[in-house]
Amino acid sequence: MPRNLVLLALAAAVAACGDDSAPSDADGADTREATDDAALEAEAATDDAAPDGPDVGDDAPADAAPDAPDAAPATLHDELLLHAAGGSLVRPDGTPVDFRGAISCCGGAYGWPLFDEAWADYAAAKAVTFLHVRLGPFLTGPGGESDWAAVGGGYPEGPDGRADLATWNEPFWARVRALLEYAAQRGMWVEVDLVDGWAAKHCRWGDTPGYSPWDAAWNVQGEDWCTTAGSREISGDDVHERWVRKAVRETGRWGNVLYQDGNEIGIVGGYAPEWTLSLRNIVRDEEARNGWRRHPFGTNSDDPAAMAADGVDYLEFHQDGAADPAGCFGRPCGVNEYNPDPALTPEQLHAAFCAARAWGTYYWYWRHGQDAAAMDRSLDLLAAGCG
Repeated sequence: MPRNLVLLALAAAVAACGDDSAPSDADGADTREATDDAALEAEAATDDAAPDGPDVGDDAPADAAPDAPDAAPATLHDELLLHAAGGSLVRPDGTPVDFRGAISCCGGAYGWPLFDEAWADYAAAKAVTFLHVRLGPFLTGPGGESDWAAVGGGYPEGPDGRADLATWNEPFWARVRALLEYAAQRGMWVEVDLVDGWAAKHCRWGDTPGYSPWDAAWNVQGEDWCTTAGSREISGDDVHERWVRKAVRETGRWGNVLYQDGNEIGIVGGYAPEWTLSLRNIVRDEEARNGWRRHPFGTNSDDPAAMAADGVDYLEFHQDGAADPAGCFGRPCGVNEYNPDPALTPEQLHAAFCAARAWGTYYWYWRHGQDAAAMDRSLDLLAAGCG
C-alpha cells in the first residue's frame, strides 16, 4: 500500500512522544509495512529514562486523576477524550459517542492483532468510530503473529525466535504511536488491550508454542511469566509491571485512547480481580506522572468484583447477542467479540447492533468467520443505522 504522505510529516513528531526506556533488569495479526525511516531515526534519537515503578497494589488510590477529563491537558487530541457518564461514553462536552466499532479479526490482513492504515481507511468509510488493538505481548515467528515479522512485537527477537525480556523493540512501539495518530486524525477512538489473556491462557496450556514471549521456552531469560499472568496483583517492578507501564507510556499521550485490561483475561486459570485493579492503578499512576488526562479503563474479565470496582469505567463482554444493561453495574458496556459457527449473517449482526442501541449498550463488528462480501454488507448496514 502506498505510504500516506501525512504520516511522513507526523512520524518524526510523534516518535518523540514515546518512552524508550528498557526494563531495568532481566526479571523481567498483521502489518504489511515497516515504520518509516524518518520515524525510526527520530525514535533512535529519543532516550528518556523511565522512572522506577512504585508498588501499585490494590491499596493504591483508584483515581489518581479526576473522573472527568478536565484537570490537566492531554498533549494530543484532547478533544477526543472520553469519560463515562452513567451508561454512556461521552465526549468532553458531555455529548454521547455515536458508537460504531469494527475489528478485522480474523480473515487475514488489515494489521491484526492491531490494525493498519488500510483497515482504518476502510472502516472510516463505513462510518466506524472505534478501532481495537491487542498489544500482546506476542512473538512474530512461525508460531506467532508472523505478518508482523517486518516490525516485530514489543520485545526484540533473536535468530532463534526467542525474545529478550530485558529490552524493547522500539520499531513496534513507534508503529503503535503512528497508528494511534492515524486514527486520531480521522476522529476515531482506539481501544488498547493491555495484556492479551488469550495468549496467556494458551501459553499455559502449551498449545501455541512460539506465540508468547512470556513462555519460558521462548525468552532468553528462560522465565515463565504466563503462569501468573491474570492470577495475581501486579507489583514489584517485574516483567508484568514493566510491560504495562511501557504500554501506557507509549499510548497515554493520545486523547483518543481507552484501555481494556485484557482480552479474555477472566478465563485464565485462577483469575484474580487484583490483576485488573493493579492494571487500573498503573494506568492512573502513569497518567498522573506524565500530566496526562484521564482515559477510560474497562474490563473484559466478566468478574463481578472487577466490574463493580471504583475506577473501572466500562465493561466489555464476549457473547453473540447484545449486552443487557441490567448486567452492566450502571456503566457503559459492550460486546467486542463473538464466534458463532456458522458466522452471523449481516442481517443477524445488524439486528444485534440495533438491539444494543435500543438498550443503550454497544455492539462491535467482529469479523469472526465472515467472508469479505459479508463483512462489507454488515458494515454497510451498521453505517445505515437502525431505522
